[in-house]
Amino acid sequence: MIVNGSIIKEALLEEMTPLAQEKKPRVCFVQFGDDAASTKFIGVKMKAAEQLGLVADVVTSGTQTTSEALSVLQEVIEKKYDGIVVQLPLPAGIDSTVVINAIPMEMDMDVLSIAALAAFAHGTSNRMPPVAAAVDVILKLYKVSLADKKIVIRGKGKLVGEPVSMLFDRTQTPYDIIDINTPLAEQQELLQQADIIVSGIGVPHSLTSDMIKEGVILIDAGTSEQNGKLAGDIDPTCASKASLYTPVPGGVGPITVACLFKNLFL
Repeated sequence: MIVNGSIIKEALLEEMTPLAQEKKPRVCFVQFGDDAASTKFIGVKMKAAEQLGLVADVVTSGTQTTSEALSVLQEVIEKKYDGIVVQLPLPAGIDSTVVINAIPMEMDMDVLSIAALAAFAHGTSNRMPPVAAAVDVILKLYKVSLADKKIVIRGKGKLVGEPVSMLFDRTQTPYDIIDINTPLAEQQELLQQADIIVSGIGVPHSLTSDMIKEGVILIDAGTSEQNGKLAGDIDPTCASKASLYTPVPGGVGPITVACLFKNLFL
């Protein structure tokens, strides 16, 4: 079965609309530099904000240093938005960890700061990093039982691997996590045995059908460009072998956008 993330996104936004209309939260998207992909992603988020009827602003800055970026961000924070998103990646001269950690936890829609992530990991906040929330939505919507399942996460990155592993940690669900440092033979063995694979390494079509077993659940949260087009980690030929498959584009991505806004109401 192929997951249609766009339909799920629309349903989630529709569910949130009455609350959005009642609370009218204000959000701001901050972009440093002129990365074309970042501009595109902010456009997608602005469209969702418009659907919800939210007040949403975009602040762009050409600054290339951490100190200047912090000054721009501080001006945004002082405007008392309900939610702030700093669009990643940042230019090479800006320390993304320092900038993200400067966002007050109550404004951190992306749940990327140390404080927000700690609250999520310890279960003291209902706000989830959007990709982890999207994975959670998919598993629950399709009634996927995690009991006795072999789960493999590809990648340990801050946007996918780390938050998804925290999601499973919160429910004490066992999993294996592999990255570039995992020996190839071990990677192959884990992937062949996996019942559920969540991939977020950002290497286009690096998981092929010969690497997985029949009936596996494939959640592709890795995005990169290939020949000018958006591509996922999982080769589309894997879809015929999987019992559940999220394509790129149109799978996890749209759901992640909806989950970003859901954090405003939690």
